[in-house]
Amino acid sequence: QVWWIAAGLVAIFGGVWAFVPLYKMYCQAYGQGQAVAGHKEYSAPPTPGSAASKRLITVDFAGTVHDALPWEFKAQQRRVVVGLGETSLAFYRAKNHTDRPIIGVSVYHMIPPEAGLYFNKIQCFCFDEQLLNPNEEVDLPIFFFIDPLMAEDSRFDHIDHITLSYLFFESDSELPPGYEDFQRARPSAQAPPVLDAPKAVATVAGPPAAAPIAP
Repeated sequence: QVWWIAAGLVAIFGGVWAFVPLYKMYCQAYGQGQAVAGHKEYSAPPTPGSAASKRLITVDFAGTVHDALPWEFKAQQRRVVVGLGETSLAFYRAKNHTDRPIIGVSVYHMIPPEAGLYFNKIQCFCFDEQLLNPNEEVDLPIFFFIDPLMAEDSRFDHIDHITLSYLFFESDSELPPGYEDFQRARPSAQAPPVLDAPKAVATVAGPPAAAPIAP
């Protein structure tokens, strides 16, 4: 029975370790908001004056943290409104509330899920491990656009609202080599001691220079 319990624990931890790469593969295959470049070529913006050029999409941002991760993580804007083909920049903010360094990693989900076919990220922090120092706070950007080809997909004729949600949890990765040496080499917040200026040294004047003799 002990062996069965041990095997079960190994399987659980192995599943957690494999969750992120498997989910990333799933997203790449089924369009859950692509995290890799090259999924789609950028399409030209809609023709000015066309119905597609006037179409606006509202993107909501949400962020949550796993109970085991002592971080604060939230979107810096509740929503943005973008046109098809228009690039937009949004930010999330993460803060480590502990006195130890922690590596976190995030996964994301979109509503409706099919919106990932046309929601293209130029820059994103998802699936990338983030190392936060004790009590450190960082801004995490997401730079994206909605592919104009969505206007040609009849399945999305009624879609004018997309929700992008991230979940952060603690990674089991080790701290990078040399991290402790880097921490010891960081500048100190303590002000350097004030030193007295050196006293001036008196100089003895030499004899006056002889005047030149006229020829």
